[in-house]
Amino acid sequence: MRGTYRNHKHGFTLVELAVVASIIGILAALALPAFQRSRDNARIGALEHDLRLYEQEFDTFELDNGFYPGSVSTPGVQPVGMENRMSSAWKLPSPIGGAYRWVYTTEEDPADRSAYIDIVHSGQYPIAIDPGRLQDIDEDIDDGDASTGNLRLNGQNLRFYLKL
Repeated sequence: MRGTYRNHKHGFTLVELAVVASIIGILAALALPAFQRSRDNARIGALEHDLRLYEQEFDTFELDNGFYPGSVSTPGVQPVGMENRMSSAWKLPSPIGGAYRWVYTTEEDPADRSAYIDIVHSGQYPIAIDPGRLQDIDEDIDDGDASTGNLRLNGQNLRFYLKL
């Protein structure tokens, strides 16, 4: 007696698998920009928090001493006198990339001096955020124009002025 042929389906056809893979790919392509924007929003929020915190720490130093600490030419190095006043996060890259650097200009008349936090773009710590999102940061903590006010774009660096 010969065996009977049974037509049982086991598993999925290649067409069914291709359709499922295509649907997953489309959903991933739709979700990726939203994920990127959400990640950038978190980085921007952390940067804004850091800048406000550092601004308070430098202003407190200035109130206690009558002047801001001297400039530091090397990014990531805390200014003299600020070692015990500020977070060690100053030594790390900023949330958007780049390294923090403190600048207090040395004009003869103190009224003409500027004090700012420079976020320095470098090969080791590139600023890794869409330049268009810098507008969002400026709108949140300043006047919405990256060429004026306390937050300014200077080449590939970002400057947050405490004193203009």
